[in-house]
Amino acid sequence: MRSPVAVPFRSSDARIVRRLADIGGSILHVKHALILIGSVALAIIASKLILENVLGIDLDPLIKNWMAHAGTGSALTMIALLAADILLPIPSSLIMILSGAAFGVVWGSIFSLVGSIGGEWLGFEMVRRYGKAASERIAGEDEIARVGRMFDRYGAAAVAITRALPVIMETTSVVAGLSQMTRRTFLLASLLGTAPIVVIYAYAGAVSRETNSVLPAVIMLIAVAGFGWIVYKARMSDAQNPTT
Repeated sequence: MRSPVAVPFRSSDARIVRRLADIGGSILHVKHALILIGSVALAIIASKLILENVLGIDLDPLIKNWMAHAGTGSALTMIALLAADILLPIPSSLIMILSGAAFGVVWGSIFSLVGSIGGEWLGFEMVRRYGKAASERIAGEDEIARVGRMFDRYGAAAVAITRALPVIMETTSVVAGLSQMTRRTFLLASLLGTAPIVVIYAYAGAVSRETNSVLPAVIMLIAVAGFGWIVYKARMSDAQNPTT
């Protein structure tokens, strides 16, 4: 009986296998992103239904009254809330949308940018000064290690691409503070990653106010979160499975 002939595994075959694996990973990333998008949409709709139909709280008059009287105090409050997001579970995306609704695209973007960069810088400086004693108060050890692998490969680009993702954004600031990255590089990467996001959210808030509908805000919120998650998961997968 003849023994089976071994078929040589060519380099082209290896490339095909890697390509198929990449496609499979991309499909998985999209699936996760769709789940995230659906969860965000359901959370927003459920919150509105509970407040208005169960608790009997009509949000529209309250929000309109606040926007009509929004001034320096409101702007400073938004900046402070966004800066505190590095330490507290604050819905930064919603704050940015409200900033655009209250102050318009230009000023809403500026206030959101100042607050966001301030919070990111605060996290960076705390960890740079106090090391792991501070990092453990901001992010979990496992999450720091996971994001750290992506940071080691992409550096400043990792800082920029994670600005749209709550929790992961804070973790990346922590990882950057623990690394040898310079303050200037970190702030520049944060600025490049944060600026487009605050403009998009401010625009969504302004349009929602003009049309008297939350739909533009919900669409922008879901789109930015979904796109950011897809990019992040793709980069994380590359960092965990580097191509040789």
